[in-house]
Amino acid sequence: MNLIDRLRPTKEIDRRIFVFTVHKAASLGVYDVMRQVALTERWPIHSANLKTPNLIEPEDISDTGFSKQLTRCSGFVGPVRLPVPVEGLLAEVDKVIIHLRDPRDVLVSMFFSWVYSHPGVDEGVRERHQEHGIERFVMHEAIALKEKYQLYIDNYLSLPQSTLLRYEDFVLDRPAWLQSFLEAAGANPDRGRYRKLASVNHAAGVTEENVRAHIRKAAPGDHREKLEKSTIEKLNRRLESVLTALDYTS
Repeated sequence: MNLIDRLRPTKEIDRRIFVFTVHKAASLGVYDVMRQVALTERWPIHSANLKTPNLIEPEDISDTGFSKQLTRCSGFVGPVRLPVPVEGLLAEVDKVIIHLRDPRDVLVSMFFSWVYSHPGVDEGVRERHQEHGIERFVMHEAIALKEKYQLYIDNYLSLPQSTLLRYEDFVLDRPAWLQSFLEAAGANPDRGRYRKLASVNHAAGVTEENVRAHIRKAAPGDHREKLEKSTIEKLNRRLESVLTALDYTS
């Protein structure tokens, strides 16, 4: 995208395109796709990830005030990393894209992020998680993560304007993921710029694990390598309703 393109004004559209996800599901990569599509289509974008943020992310899953900042906007909104209350948030013309990852892999990624790489984590907290170990961490954090996933399943996936996308496709089959994303947003997937965008996949290029890197390991199925079989069995029972609903039972 050249400088002239970047300086062209955006155009208002008749809908908002909400992009929801969770932490540790390549949300920054999804944001970069949103930004590129917004530049191509000349759509507005409202995001906490912009250099000058124009969106305040919700503080928790009960943040009913989140929607108040969106009453007169159009275009992309997000990525929003919490399933805020849906009542009063959406208009009939709005679109909802929900991008999720196997929650067992999310939990493993959370552990390595909190212990090694995520900025702003108190050193005492890092040391405590490292001392207690990954098995105890994932079982404890699974409770809160399950609640978030269950809210997406119960309140969002049944909406007629919702589309579910998967982290696993984002990493392993970016062209298919991007086509579904563009169709859900109402953009034309056949534009030449999108063929180029489909070929950009930094996550797929991560072949060596680096616990201190932001993208530590992108390949799906990490929980099978990092967790004891007994822990995976316990997680499967604790997350059974989520894994079944999202077809992560294998």
